[in-house]
Amino acid sequence: MSSDPHRVPMSKVLDFLRDLGLDPVDPAALYSVTIGPSKVEIVRHRLDDNGHSYTVGPGEVATETVTLALDADA
Repeated sequence: MSSDPHRVPMSKVLDFLRDLGLDPVDPAALYSVTIGPSKVEIVRHRLDDNGHSYTVGPGEVATETVTLALDADA
């Protein structure tokens, strides 16, 4: 595989995350998705009860990390 960026439709990434059990998934709140050999790590905007991003400063939002463990024996 080359070092050139590979484009993947966002709908496929969202479907993948939902298949792993992360639901609901708000594409506007996603910051990064990292797939490793034993986990999938999702960094997203932290939302309040009304679905709005927490702000911690001017133009800066709070984030939270969700880690989904991958089980080879499942």
